[in-house]
Amino acid sequence: MAVLIFAAALLFNGSIACADVRIEGVPSWLAVPMERSASAVWSEIEQNAQLSDREEKLALLSVVAERLFSGYSVAGADMSKQEAVLHMKPLHDEIPWDVELYPPQLVSPVLEWFLEGAQGIDRRIREAMSGIPVDSLSWADLPLKEMIESMCAPRLPGWIPSLLVRLEEGKRILRVSFSPKPPLVLAVVPKVSSSTLPVMLRSDLKENMLRTLAPIAGLPIEWAVSQRERIESLAADSLRDTKIVGNARALVDVSFDPAQLAAASAEVESPKYSFRAWVAAYAGSDTKYPEIGLHMGRKFLPVSGLDMEFYGEWLLSANDFSLESRWGIRWSPVKNVLAGVEQVFPGNVTWYRLWLDGGVRAPYLWWRVSDDGDHNLGAGYRINDRISLEIHYDGRDEEKISIKAISDL
Repeated sequence: MAVLIFAAALLFNGSIACADVRIEGVPSWLAVPMERSASAVWSEIEQNAQLSDREEKLALLSVVAERLFSGYSVAGADMSKQEAVLHMKPLHDEIPWDVELYPPQLVSPVLEWFLEGAQGIDRRIREAMSGIPVDSLSWADLPLKEMIESMCAPRLPGWIPSLLVRLEEGKRILRVSFSPKPPLVLAVVPKVSSSTLPVMLRSDLKENMLRTLAPIAGLPIEWAVSQRERIESLAADSLRDTKIVGNARALVDVSFDPAQLAAASAEVESPKYSFRAWVAAYAGSDTKYPEIGLHMGRKFLPVSGLDMEFYGEWLLSANDFSLESRWGIRWSPVKNVLAGVEQVFPGNVTWYRLWLDGGVRAPYLWWRVSDDGDHNLGAGYRINDRISLEIHYDGRDEEKISIKAISDL
């Protein structure tokens, strides 16, 4: 007898392809592991040559089952086709279980997202545990945990439930707490890109995103994937609430990539205004001096699909503080391509201009030609949001080619 019980205990959590014993009177989630264990015992009994009578074998199986499955008694045992059937019932009238869910320590709004996902899980666990004897948890703790994990996984992916049973004033309370399952989001790396806002304003928006998405750090990546749309909406709403975005009437689009270093990328573009400020220095030319530049534009849409912009640019030379102003209009026939005409003062010279912009970490090109036949162009590479390097050509100078470094402000 002891050998049979020991063998069954070893195989309780094992894997048997086809059970020879069917358990009735217990929930389905508990019946499966009980049947695996009882089938291992039944197999040993069937192979015992000293037991030939079927009733004796069923009686022995019942005795072992009651020893193995504490908290239950065998109300009856019979045969159905090739299966032994055990009818189980609790030894005592069981007090209903209370289930308490303890959410992890999260801050708003992440806590509200978790509570929404956990809503109703306590009721479902309580229903699944109806009639389960407290004594049975000495051997059914693992099946119970697996059942609760399978119940939580679709709505709370990435969270591992932990169980604690508490007896209090005649009540049986199951406390379910949650811990994050690695890998976790270790940090959020925000990025703000814009062709219409200067870097100084983008830096403020980046800090805003960093503060807003701080609660995301420490969350399981699997759960962050399920909450991606909410995270993106949270970041986008926080940017829309800023004065920068409001005053520029900018449109915001945020994409979030859940990972250990999670990238949160925001595109902030104003359909009404464009601003840019920069400083530039030249190398390889004695006729070029550092300069400070400012661009301000007002966009409009005279015809559907034709984006146009009135703009003004001012260039201040560092050597004599001479100021050049440019007033123009430009439009975008296709994405990343701009064409326009501008009037430059002093001199009242008309220039025709073309821009080909490849974005960050990409090459770009611009070219101007005046009514007088002068050419001015730059071919460069934008290293990041702030720094660009370009080869600069100006047909009006003796030293026509130079290297230009630009830092956006």
